[in-house]
Amino acid sequence: MIVQRVEGDQLLELLNKRLFEELVEYNGSGEIEELADLVEVVQAILEYKGIPLAEFDDIRERKKISKGGFKEGFLLLEVKE
Repeated sequence: MIVQRVEGDQLLELLNKRLFEELVEYNGSGEIEELADLVEVVQAILEYKGIPLAEFDDIRERKKISKGGFKEGFLLLEVKE
């Protein structure tokens, strides 16, 4: 195994790339383990950006209240202004 430590913008770039890779893996398999990997990458991005998980959860909750969530199974098709 070869390991290289990365920091700064390079770390964020690699995390963003890994986020996409994990999403592709989850979409292909539907396995919960892949979804856990996806969440792990999201948490690493939040840590890099200095955003506590509680703050992120507050942002997610506010967005769900204002825009709706997925629990009820509704899909937003269009927004007219």
